Amino acid sequence: MENSVLLSKIFIPVYFVVAFLSFLLFNNYIQANRLSTLLIILPATGVGIASIIFNSKRNKIT
Repeated sequence: MENSVLLSKIFIPVYFVVAFLSFLLFNNYIQANRLSTLLIILPATGVGIASIIFNSKRNKIT
């Protein structure tokens, strides 16, 4: 888990950009209901927040 590429600092903005773009896609273009939109957005946002927490704890240790 220490060498995980997906939890590196470089990918933190990517998760939030993906969540925002998928919100725009599902909400405006596809016009899906709120639940299906949230099921796409929340995992991407959750991984972004987990990556921030993981990197802040790793910086405190080293």
